[in-house]
This record gives sequence, structure tokens and C-alpha cells, in this order.
Amino acid sequence: MPELPEVETIVVELSRALNGAVIRKAVIHRADFVRTDTPNLGARLRREKIRTVEREGKRIIFNLASGSLCVIHLGMSGRVTLEKPSDPLKPHTHVQIEFSQFQKELRLRDPRRFGGLWFLNGHQPDSPFLLTPLGPDALSIRVPALRAICKRKRQIKALLLDQQAISGLGNIYCDEALFAARIHPRCCASNLTEPQVRNLACSIRKTLRQAIDFGGSTLRDYVKADGSEGDFQNIHRIYARENKPCPRCRTPIERIQCAGRSTHICPCCQVNVNNVDREDHTCAG
Repeated sequence: MPELPEVETIVVELSRALNGAVIRKAVIHRADFVRTDTPNLGARLRREKIRTVEREGKRIIFNLASGSLCVIHLGMSGRVTLEKPSDPLKPHTHVQIEFSQFQKELRLRDPRRFGGLWFLNGHQPDSPFLLTPLGPDALSIRVPALRAICKRKRQIKALLLDQQAISGLGNIYCDEALFAARIHPRCCASNLTEPQVRNLACSIRKTLRQAIDFGGSTLRDYVKADGSEGDFQNIHRIYARENKPCPRCRTPIERIQCAGRSTHICPCCQVNVNNVDREDHTCAG
């Protein structure tokens, strides 16, 4: 699933190419992939100008000159690419957007359809399609904000995966950041010490920035907007490295279940001092 570094990489590429671009034609191949109260969205988007492309958590935000927003969430298997109109249309391409005076078109593809496109025109505050609010952005999280988040009696990994608590982290970068901070993913967040919270805030930011520098992690579905793969998967320290030696202590890496997700840990470097193993991901007491 594309996480913050992958979405940030895509947004930077789209921003360079599409800021100021005018939509000439929008084709919606699957109506159920689009969430909006606006009928005939393809016609509504015609002649719209893209002011900026930004990221919010794992969301891609197109700010339009009219004040409306197009929001893309890539879900588990989504891809946003810029391709030539003459390129063959790949299966599961649900949206195509052509631009005036730009030789490529934007294509949104999602085989599993856990993501989607939201169109919000700014005049429907009661729309059922409004997106849930997000927590502080993980890329810029600071100690005071993380300290406040960690007051909750929940497993730390479950809390970091909660987009309304802190936005942008997914399974890959939770595992990598917790390993860097030497924190077991089942530890109770409210029991973390002040040095642990500080170390975790730093580890989250450092891990995400390094992943962005490498263009994100391509494991299955993710590619950049130009169709190329990321490289950060080549230097994962813990994620998807079961039975391989820990890069710090050489203990074999283990795979466990935590927060409903497959999770990778070093049993020597990440000790579960809180012994939180509850299925509901909350802490006793």
C-alpha cells in the first residue's frame, strides 16, 4: 500500500508537470470509483485549471482554480501515472484526464478498488462524501505532538497506523521507525518514556525522509508517476526480512501479528517491556 513517501514522490512529480495545467477532457470509466455529489463529473472538470498538487497524509490533493478539490487515495493497489494518450490502456484504469498543451494524460488505475477519487466542490458541507479528518503529518511530527498522541492506552503500532492520530504511516514505515527507535510494536504507547517518545519522533521523520530520497518502496503495486520503481525497498532494515540477521545485533528477524498486520521485529533490539498482547490493541489498566 502506498504510504507517505510514495505519495510524496508522486505529488512532487505531478506538481512539476501539472501546476497551471487546464483539463481538456476527463473520462470516468467506473462511476463507483468516484465519490461525489456532482453529476456528470467528466463534464464538470472540463476547462478546470489545476492551481497546485499537494499531499495530505496519504492523499493526493488537486487544488482547482474554482476552489474545488479532487482528492485521490491510492488504497492498496492504486497507481497514478502520466502516460502518452497513444499508450495502451492498462486493465483496471478507472479515470483518464487529458490536459491542454500537455503531451501526457493522467491515468488512475486500481485493480482492488480500495482507493478512489473524491470531488469536493466546497459548497456541500453536509455531503456524505466528505473525508475523515487526519492527525498531524508524520513527516513533520514533533515531540510535543507525539507526546500528546502517546498518552492513549493503545499498542504503539496500532496508534501509529491510525490516520486520525498521526497521518501518513503504514505497515512498512511503522516497522522501520519502531526498529530504529528500539521500541516493540506491542508496547503500550502511554508507558513510553520521554526519551523513547523523543527517539521515536526523530526516527519517524528520519525514516520517511530517507524513503522519500529513494523514491519510496516498490514491493508490488507502487510506481512513480513516470512509471519507474522506487528504491527504498533495497535498504529496508527490518520490513519483509524475516529470518534474516538484524543489521544491529545479527539476531534473526521475526514476523509476528500486531494491530492486525504482519509485523517485523528484532526480538533482541525491540523488547516488549509492557507485555501488551491483547487482540483489541488496547492496554490493560
